[in-house]
Amino acid sequence: MRQQRHPERSPKNIFTKSPTLEEVRRSFEHWRAHRKQRRPIPKSLWEGAVRLCDDHSVYAVATALRLDYNALKRHLYASRPDAASPVTSSDFVALDVQPSPPGGECILEMERAGAKMRMHLKGELGLYPLELIRVFWGPGR
Repeated sequence: MRQQRHPERSPKNIFTKSPTLEEVRRSFEHWRAHRKQRRPIPKSLWEGAVRLCDDHSVYAVATALRLDYNALKRHLYASRPDAASPVTSSDFVALDVQPSPPGGECILEMERAGAKMRMHLKGELGLYPLELIRVFWGPGR
């Protein structure tokens, strides 16, 4: 006896414009429970996971959906050509180090395409915080 497919659960029409983490998680669980053999994750499920990265970190989405973090990151960057490309361990970032104002203090919080950076700098900084911001937001990053 063949199982009947439910149109509301079909991978092609499961997501609203802004799916919730729970909706996408249930869709992944349904797909995992009903696949006959190991197959690649359908494009529609990847798209749902990538959309969640607008509101959640890549790590949070990957953990909740039981996905490989790096695979999700690759799909995120492939779907958004204008998004920052991931920095690899072979990338070298040169900072133009100039003396900072004496007794300076600042807190930097930045987030871009799943990448986050928070720094609390006190005293003699050794460089201008704007240089860190330029590197983080710079072209090709």
